[in-house]
Amino acid sequence: MIHVIHIDFETRAKRRLGKTKHPDNQGLWKYMKCPYLRALIASYRIDDQPLKRWQYGQPCPDDIRRAIAEGAVIIAHNAAFERLLWQLYLTPMLGWPTVRREQFKCTAAKAAALGLPRDLDGLSQALDLKTKKLGDDGKRLIDLFSVPRRARKGEDKTLTYFNEPEEFPADFDLFIRYCDYDVLSESEADERMVSLSDATQQVYQLSERINDRGLRIDMPSVRAALRIARNTKTGVDAAMHRVTGGTVRTCASHAALKKWLEAQGLTVTSTDKATVADLLEMEDLAPEVREALELKQNAKSSVSKLEKFEQFVDPDTGRVHHAFVFNAASTGRFSSRGVQLHNMPRPRKEFIDAHLDLDQLFEFIGTGDPGVIEFMYGPQLGKPLHLLSDALKSFVIADEGKELCVADYSGIEDAVGSWSAGEQWALKAMAEILADPKNKPDMYRLTAAGIYGEPIEKSDPRRQVGKVSRLALQYEGGVPALFSMARNYNLKLHTTYGPVWSAASVERRERACKRYEKCLKRNEAKTDVLSREGWIAGELIKIGYRETHPNIRDGWSILRDAIREAVLNPGTKVRALNCTYLVAQGFLWCRLPSSRCLAYASPRLKQQVWFYDFTTEEAEVVAAEQGYARERAGEGRVKSEATPAVTALGVNSVTLAFERFGLYGGLAFENIVQAIALDLLNNGLLLAEAAGYPVIGHIHDEIITEVTRGFDPDAKRFEKLICQLPTWAAGLPLGSSGYSGNRLKKD
Repeated sequence: MIHVIHIDFETRAKRRLGKTKHPDNQGLWKYMKCPYLRALIASYRIDDQPLKRWQYGQPCPDDIRRAIAEGAVIIAHNAAFERLLWQLYLTPMLGWPTVRREQFKCTAAKAAALGLPRDLDGLSQALDLKTKKLGDDGKRLIDLFSVPRRARKGEDKTLTYFNEPEEFPADFDLFIRYCDYDVLSESEADERMVSLSDATQQVYQLSERINDRGLRIDMPSVRAALRIARNTKTGVDAAMHRVTGGTVRTCASHAALKKWLEAQGLTVTSTDKATVADLLEMEDLAPEVREALELKQNAKSSVSKLEKFEQFVDPDTGRVHHAFVFNAASTGRFSSRGVQLHNMPRPRKEFIDAHLDLDQLFEFIGTGDPGVIEFMYGPQLGKPLHLLSDALKSFVIADEGKELCVADYSGIEDAVGSWSAGEQWALKAMAEILADPKNKPDMYRLTAAGIYGEPIEKSDPRRQVGKVSRLALQYEGGVPALFSMARNYNLKLHTTYGPVWSAASVERRERACKRYEKCLKRNEAKTDVLSREGWIAGELIKIGYRETHPNIRDGWSILRDAIREAVLNPGTKVRALNCTYLVAQGFLWCRLPSSRCLAYASPRLKQQVWFYDFTTEEAEVVAAEQGYARERAGEGRVKSEATPAVTALGVNSVTLAFERFGLYGGLAFENIVQAIALDLLNNGLLLAEAAGYPVIGHIHDEIITEVTRGFDPDAKRFEKLICQLPTWAAGLPLGSSGYSGNRLKKD
């Protein structure tokens, strides 16, 4: 019999964990290496036995020793914490038995795979567990016992002090009960939830191995870059002070800038990155307003990213560890934390096109002098903050005697989308491009040709329209989605109006104009940001994309209808595209081609009606309850019943709230495509490991390995390796591009 240990520890250390921006929050790995670390208490239960406790100063419990010796499975919530505590502290410092990474399972990862909250408190509420966390009281107890206290009168303020258990016996007893509740909650949740499949558990173990290895950071260059960034920032702040007539002192003065912009006649909700980018799309900005907004935009995130490198790097290893989050999204996709490697700014086009010698660039960065950067690369390319932002990925380097072997799947979501929907012309074109990339027009040119109605050459600027539309419109998005993606690629929609309008049929033009007037009256869909010509150009591009991708377009409604049928008929399998939907055990399941399942909690139908909109005399379906539609439109404007929509419970990716959302066709398609893309990425990660390429990271669809120098003299071998398709993905046109070198880069 393999024993199961559910366990939770409460600790204290000078360093911190959690979402706090406190400078002592330096990540899980550095927390475990803090010299002040102490495991205070543990609560645990083995199999179905009663709950037990351990406190600092006591030996490792005999029953834990026996269970570990017999190969017990250890289950914890966010199990990396318990595992690293065990491996880096309990075993070497307190003599606990040695454990292996493979013995651990994580209930937070299990919850995320079901679309449930990762945090134990949220999970307890979502599952309505019998035992729940001690919410606010728990936070108070952690602040009392787990972090340093202020020095008291007469104590040396240069030393670190903690509240001791004997000073607050009643609170410490409550702290022990808090730990008890965590174990009872996580063990009940573990019993209530469907387990990860063996294949997914294997990827979880690999993810932990990757996190343990970490990525090496070029810290001398980071420190030099910070000197450049801080010196440059002084000049940018001075320019902001000048252009605003002394009203805004620095680019970080958000409230002052907002107030100044409003005084210039702009309606501004905030001055965050997205809002500033939206405002810069406006064509009639006063010169001083445009300059102020550009200064704000140019105060790049490079400084904060560089500071994160400095904050989270382990000085002993020179590496950032545990930067990746397994099962961060309901589709299973990874994300990152700490240095946020998945959220690196996109390099400028001129930086990519320049193909700079990175070794030479980092020699100049190493001087710490912004003037050297400006002199060597000129006034445009050599703007120090921009150039540091462009080069952020390249601060990740190989260890001594090693090199990075990297490959990035090429247009994987595009390929998966066409494969899933059966868009045959696109699949055929992708296969031909993979076979002869030098002589075949790429997908961006082919898509632009469909929009414009004529062949597009490689140098034709209209190719960018094809690129942006392929990236933005696959998931039933409209002008707002296109606008957001166009902004990322510096494409101004109003500049495309002339050729897009000329290429469009009379029928397409009428549809686009009619749609614009409707959205303008409602003040929605970016009509407050885009000019009329820019908005109509976007709508024409959307129409063109949908007409040239009929299978993808039809796939949205096929999925919507299949999901509705599955919810109406629990227990019945409903096939749609290459997936199967089924409602069982309180979830809507979507079985992917890989056999992995996506889960949507508590699916239900929402009744809808057709009604005459306030601003037009045309019927519009409202994605809301009947009562909302009748309240908004009035009984006299309701026309007829409409097909019900499916809703489910899930975690909001922005607010992290567990809330109900509408599962429309485009969203279902996006979930499927991104989940299949993850399955292919996971397949590549496992293939790389098995072939002797130790994986140290992954950024979206890019796999980063670190090998002994000369291990793979030809990166093409690695590219082919990770593109080996599993049997379930037969016919999927998967390609990649890669390189070997000392630094990570934008290939």
